[in-house]
Amino acid sequence: MALDDERKLAASVPEPLLQLEKEVGDLVARGAASIPPYPAVALRVQKAMSRPHFGLDEVAHLVGADAALAADVLRCANSSMYRRGSAVTSLTQAITRIGATQVMRLLLASGLASHANVPGPLAKLRRLIWIEGLASAAICQELARQRGLRHEEAFALGLLHDFGRVVACGTLEALLARRPVAGAWPEEAWTGVVDRLHVPVGLAMASRWQLGPLVTEVIGGHHAGPAARCEDPGLLDVVRVSDQVVFLLSSLPGLSNDDLEAIPSLTRFVEREVVARVLRKVPEFVEAFELAATANGATSPISQPGTTLSSGERPVRFGVSVGHAGRTQQFTAVAIAPNGLAATGTEPLPENRLQEATLHAPQGPLRIWTLTRLTRPDRGGYHVELHPYALSGVERGLWDQLVSGEAKAS
Repeated sequence: MALDDERKLAASVPEPLLQLEKEVGDLVARGAASIPPYPAVALRVQKAMSRPHFGLDEVAHLVGADAALAADVLRCANSSMYRRGSAVTSLTQAITRIGATQVMRLLLASGLASHANVPGPLAKLRRLIWIEGLASAAICQELARQRGLRHEEAFALGLLHDFGRVVACGTLEALLARRPVAGAWPEEAWTGVVDRLHVPVGLAMASRWQLGPLVTEVIGGHHAGPAARCEDPGLLDVVRVSDQVVFLLSSLPGLSNDDLEAIPSLTRFVEREVVARVLRKVPEFVEAFELAATANGATSPISQPGTTLSSGERPVRFGVSVGHAGRTQQFTAVAIAPNGLAATGTEPLPENRLQEATLHAPQGPLRIWTLTRLTRPDRGGYHVELHPYALSGVERGLWDQLVSGEAKAS
């Protein structure tokens, strides 16, 4: 980093965060960063598959030894991402449907989920990073398949290329546990720290896990310019496209063809159709890896914003039903904006978690996936802000009508 860039960074980042960032950088340089172990079951299945004449029953036995992993595989096999025909009820059926190689990728995802979803001071940030990682993996897999590339490797690349952000959060949390900082800073400030750290931390992770040259090159080059070296430039481009799609997902309720057309590498309509199709399946895919929400006893150094809603907010009043923890919670919508709605209720919702919601609007019920971006106590109850996530064409149109107030009751 040039000296002028270092001065600008020092001026823009709060001193405690800047100090933490420097300490993590030093830990990475010394090979002492807090890097979790590679998921054990995924490693055992990988070794089994490397032997000649391995059988699906052997893979099913290894997976079935961990009830949580087995449940994840079954849910994935029955999700819209992989569902074909009737539901599967056994691991052998699931592995036959998905394929042993893809099951190994899903085991990797399930193992990584346990690191991404643990309680901690930066749990809110890790949750969002993890959702983006699963979305990227799904996009990479289907876009690579469309382009005739190694789609199963693309899934792993999408999952792993930014996982250094989760590991960076863990390293920051380890430092905070030894030396807590006074005060709290906006999510954007913490995200900036994590984003600047995630490539060197990711490279350290790739080395510790012995992920091989392709993964290492993609981790190191997915933010670099055209000169970045990679043994498979096509897969590197797929990862870069997924990053741009995921970025748009964070700011828009759904992506239209025009939104996707703005991405330079998505010039072909058929590819935009593939991406749009997989985005409709992402929320259910993410749900397949969800762990039960646990109380986060750690004090968060992430300050809450006054609101996460964009400009153009207007008052509304209608019921909202949100599915959470196997039951339905009831809220009342009080405001709506292009990127989300605010509601009040008697119970909280976990932040940065995808959940299905039904909006009981005057124009008729609208069922959508939402991401809870804010929860705070409010007048004896709770104020929550829900952002629509990956709306399809019809849902996006209905949402836009609801936001504008132009739709009429039928």
